[in-house]
Amino acid sequence: MSREIRVLLVDDERLVLSALRRLLARAGFDVKTAMSGPEAVALLEKEPVDLIVSDYQMPGMTGIEFLREVAPRWPDILRCMLTAQADKELLDAALRDGLLHRAFRKPWDNRRLVADLQELTRAVS
Repeated sequence: MSREIRVLLVDDERLVLSALRRLLARAGFDVKTAMSGPEAVALLEKEPVDLIVSDYQMPGMTGIEFLREVAPRWPDILRCMLTAQADKELLDAALRDGLLHRAFRKPWDNRRLVADLQELTRAVS
């Protein structure tokens, strides 16, 4: 019997968070949201999650800076980035260094994103 995958969405755009929350909740994920890296860290200190999907471009702390803070503190959390702005070299380096498990581009395809996240999280369910 599999359990719901706990996902934390981090994006400073309310409409993006709302759309992703609805999409992933319909797909069976247990969804939490945060609008900034610091807000997400505070949530992680209180609630465990299996997966993070973070935007890159956010005020105060980029998604990469946020995930650099997360990776050593919560190494078992799967870390993904969903972005329109990070360049390919930055994402490739983050993937190569183990900071990211997957990178996705905005705008996303709903079916493809859900399928990719389900595949990524299959081992923890």
